[in-house]
Amino acid sequence: MGSEKITVIIPVYNTEKYIEGAVRSVMNQTYRNLEIICVNDGSTDGSRDILHRLQQEDPRILIIDKENGGLGDARNAGLAKATSEWISFVDSDDSIRPDTYEIISKSFASGPDMICFGTNVILEQGAKAPVSDRKYYSVNFSGLVGVNDTVIWQTDVSVWNKLFRKSILDRFDIQFEKIYYEDFPFTLQYFFCIGKVYYFKDPLYNYLRRTGSIMAETFNTTPRAIDHFKAADYLFSFLEKHSLITSHEQLLSKFFNNCYWFSIRYIVPDKRQDVIDLADSIYGKYSFLHNYLVRKEQNGTILYGRIGKKHLPTVMLEALFSVKKEHIDYKPYKIVRLFNIIIYKKPIKD
Repeated sequence: MGSEKITVIIPVYNTEKYIEGAVRSVMNQTYRNLEIICVNDGSTDGSRDILHRLQQEDPRILIIDKENGGLGDARNAGLAKATSEWISFVDSDDSIRPDTYEIISKSFASGPDMICFGTNVILEQGAKAPVSDRKYYSVNFSGLVGVNDTVIWQTDVSVWNKLFRKSILDRFDIQFEKIYYEDFPFTLQYFFCIGKVYYFKDPLYNYLRRTGSIMAETFNTTPRAIDHFKAADYLFSFLEKHSLITSHEQLLSKFFNNCYWFSIRYIVPDKRQDVIDLADSIYGKYSFLHNYLVRKEQNGTILYGRIGKKHLPTVMLEALFSVKKEHIDYKPYKIVRLFNIIIYKKPIKD
């Protein structure tokens, strides 16, 4: 089992500064039974020449040249050519530890449907990764774990720190959507279709958070932020098609709320209504959301609050005095109210 072939798919678009390091980190793996598919997604710099030079050194490298179609489209092109059961993704500005696949291969005999491993987040400027990044990419489980809603919720959605089975991808026709944040629906669609995951806590993947990257741009506001919510729409449609919604309704309501807030907070202001309209469309389409979330307006902010029962004394007390988090124009504040009048507010740092 340990000698199973792994297909490594590397999408490439104008990353001549990084691509050789990324590909060599795969070429130099101590685990040798690899198929390395490099998808040149219409690069206009020297990336293509570098790939062809590396191919001369290593016959395991297959190069696909295609017109630019985006990261997801490039990965799909790689999947279409993959001949292995196990699929791994490496981005062209990242790298992996030399013993990554050798370590991972030790789990093959236990028959997992997916394999997850740790991530080392690197900032281009050499600064230390923020706590939020380190927390998000932390691995909260170890060894072979049965999939449930808690496991899904506590695992990041990136594809490059995971291995997937091609037979499962093919059976459920799981591919990357042509949107930004395409990892989200891909990984979660797969997660909801499997039973066992093997976790390694070791930080085997080196993720470079570059200035000007999609995620870096997102946190400075972008019209593309709505794609994160579109990703949730794709996920819901997939689960509805495969009759998988009913047993995961509460978890899906949490994903809905998180995706809404991510999109509404980071969308450029003049596109905010587009996010609100999309939220209304999804909320109207899937009635189960009404059991967990209620749409309401708070200080000029449209939000979806969790439904919970409050005892009458609590309601009466809050009418007189309250200290709680509220949103004003989609920004969080600590609000103190007396007789429902704001007497103090302080911004809350995300």
